[in-house]
Amino acid sequence: MNSLHSLFAHAALQQPTGTTASDDRSQAFRPVQGGNDLQSGEKLLVEAYAAIWLIVFALVFLSWRRQKQIDRRIDALEAAVQRARAGSGQGTS
Repeated sequence: MNSLHSLFAHAALQQPTGTTASDDRSQAFRPVQGGNDLQSGEKLLVEAYAAIWLIVFALVFLSWRRQKQIDRRIDALEAAVQRARAGSGQGTS
């Protein structure tokens, strides 16, 4: 058991080959060549708000259309109920 423990301790202290210690790595900033893909934050903000408003308007429009269809269907059902009551002689109360 002791030899197994020392084997793990020895493996943990060794650094894998092909890597360098963190002290050896450079911490300096190196710009990327050809990295001109920047956009202004204001433009991105306006685009995001425009997308959100388009989505909101689309949802409101679709809800309005669906509500009109439901209103027409309710009117048709109310008319059918009135006809059924008139045909059976009950009348409206």
